[in-house]
Amino acid sequence: MNFRDVMALAKRRGILQAAYEPYGGVAGFFDYGPVGVRLRRKIIELWRQHFVLGFGALEIDSALIGPESLFKASGHLSEFDDLLVECLECNKLYRADLLVEGGGALDRDGIAVALAGKKCESCGGKFDVPRPFNLMFSTNVGAGRGTPSYLRPETAQGIFQAFPWLLRQNRGKLPLAAAQVGRAFRNEIAPRQGPLRLREFTQLELEHFFLPNDEPELPNPLESIEINLVPAKGKKKSTTVGNALSSGIVDSSLVATHLARTQNFLTSLGVAKDKLRFRQHRANEMAHYSSDCWDGEIYTSLGWVEVVGVAHRGDYDLSAHDSSSSKEFRVPLPGTEKEREVWVPNIGKLGKEFKGKAKSILEAIKNVDIEPDISIKANGKTIVLSEEYLSQKTERGSEMVFPYVVEPSFGLDRILYCLLESSWKRDGEREWISLPQETSPYDLLVAPLMTKDRLDEKAQEILQSALDMGVDAYYDEAGSIGRRYARADEIGIFFSMTIDHQTLEDGTVTLRERDSKNQNRLSIEDALDKVRR
Repeated sequence: MNFRDVMALAKRRGILQAAYEPYGGVAGFFDYGPVGVRLRRKIIELWRQHFVLGFGALEIDSALIGPESLFKASGHLSEFDDLLVECLECNKLYRADLLVEGGGALDRDGIAVALAGKKCESCGGKFDVPRPFNLMFSTNVGAGRGTPSYLRPETAQGIFQAFPWLLRQNRGKLPLAAAQVGRAFRNEIAPRQGPLRLREFTQLELEHFFLPNDEPELPNPLESIEINLVPAKGKKKSTTVGNALSSGIVDSSLVATHLARTQNFLTSLGVAKDKLRFRQHRANEMAHYSSDCWDGEIYTSLGWVEVVGVAHRGDYDLSAHDSSSSKEFRVPLPGTEKEREVWVPNIGKLGKEFKGKAKSILEAIKNVDIEPDISIKANGKTIVLSEEYLSQKTERGSEMVFPYVVEPSFGLDRILYCLLESSWKRDGEREWISLPQETSPYDLLVAPLMTKDRLDEKAQEILQSALDMGVDAYYDEAGSIGRRYARADEIGIFFSMTIDHQTLEDGTVTLRERDSKNQNRLSIEDALDKVRR
């Protein structure tokens, strides 16, 4: 099955279609239909089993819009961009790295050189010099001009800015895992390939915080997980997660843990192991916040598609928000508690002398070891604080450090597309999606053989019994029973139940399994028990 087939199926069977279709559509936006919503929900629930319940993670649902100061601190205002290039003749805009072969592996200078001599595919004109284009959607919050703000380009910053709050909810204990499922927004230059490059998309993210000297070890049950790795230096290697860690191919035990759990999660969805690999970022690919990153990629008719990134973000995010906000993002380092003499600001004298500027001075010396005659910058000016603005006291405390964090970040929309393509089966004229029962949009099709002789009434009665038992059942009475089986198979429904005249006589039904097409005659109770997971 190829991309065009998947998208045709998705539209025909209520999975997804381009948004705002009556108005010509808007590139990079998609609507999910009745079947697509269920598929998404099943994927999310399975992800929660692996990455939320599996880690005892705290879940959060943060705001979609953030203030400019948040994204200035995180580096998104200065770093979160792609190269934009414009045709000097027709003024058509392109994403520069997509115009040159291997553009994803080139730095900006390399892309500029590779573009020399290239011509616009629309008119044959020459290109202007590539320039950075920030991918965030901007807006204003409040009346009038409002406060400059942005739609979040990732869900992660909502977790990072809430870290002090989450740490309190976790009774001050590390390690701490925090999870979020939600929408993110990126103003892509050239969104294409349907749900693989969107301007509005859903992320499943976990931020796993730990002390720098106390990184969680790779759990023994995960050591034997077989995995396909493509290191930044070296050849593709099939090995176990334990061997990859011990040999130094993966140099973080927590990164190794999340690679193993990611492998388990994606294969439990129905992705074949031989179509799944983890590719390490090269130095020129690395995001500004990462010291190491591995992309989980699934092979499709379009090539390898990235669906997850497992990144070691170090203390970049927490230290950035600490220095830019009024909150403390450091934590005490166990075993370092002691008494010491420290200098602290004399708030009364600072307020009397500097009045409205006192607040910015206190912000500037937050988390800084101060002493008399310290020179600081506040409100664009250099200020020297002599001993009269300070006082000395004895305090008992620990060394304060920023936790490190490892982040597995999943793209739900890409996972769903890859799952549809990779699970598509064909046998002669028969075509179906071979999803595991855990990710099937419905547990069961309930179908009367015909809509007379009270068979439809009995089918509706059984449907209600199934729903009451927690079986996610779907009713279909249109067309022949073979046609209804085919429709159910095409969206991956695992079981189909047929109600016929014998059902009225002895209370048995025919239960059909999708992949094998095996049919068994069972009592209604036994059939529903088999379907119920």
